[in-house]
Amino acid sequence: MLKLAFSYQEKLNHVWQSIAFKDKYQFYSGDIWWSYKVELDSSSWDNIQMVSVGNNDNILGYFGAHIDRQSNKVSSIGAINFGNVNVTFSKDFYQFLYELFTKHKFRKIEWYVIVGNPAEKLYDRIISKYGGRVVGIKKEATMMADGTLRDEKEYEIFKCDFESQMTKGVQQGMD
Repeated sequence: MLKLAFSYQEKLNHVWQSIAFKDKYQFYSGDIWWSYKVELDSSSWDNIQMVSVGNNDNILGYFGAHIDRQSNKVSSIGAINFGNVNVTFSKDFYQFLYELFTKHKFRKIEWYVIVGNPAEKLYDRIISKYGGRVVGIKKEATMMADGTLRDEKEYEIFKCDFESQMTKGVQQGMD
């Protein structure tokens, strides 16, 4: 279930600190540094920050969106799954995107992934299913903690395309 991160600040930072330097999470920061806590905003003017919450109120993941108000778009997304591949986390990621378009009324969402990140497959499925696109690949754009250079894949999806694909999906389900 998707919930406001602000209400889970202490729990979120506890989980965040427990995974900070684990190799599995190297793609999130893509660097040798890692913040020891998530800086949570007390309003949604600059950022929207949510957590994926499972059974027993456990935090499964974190989602953040940086807002570009002048262009009425989300200029970047941060998403991190604190566990293994999880259906609830994937559904919550979709819900996060859905709410950015429907509740917050943004016209466009842009984000990138470091190529090789396991989340890349989820992002590819989402843009394929909901009318987004790969904008391009920036070669050797990020230096990882181990010193290797990785490419970044950039995505974008527009509200009109997202809604159009959702409507098609609903109509196909009725047939």
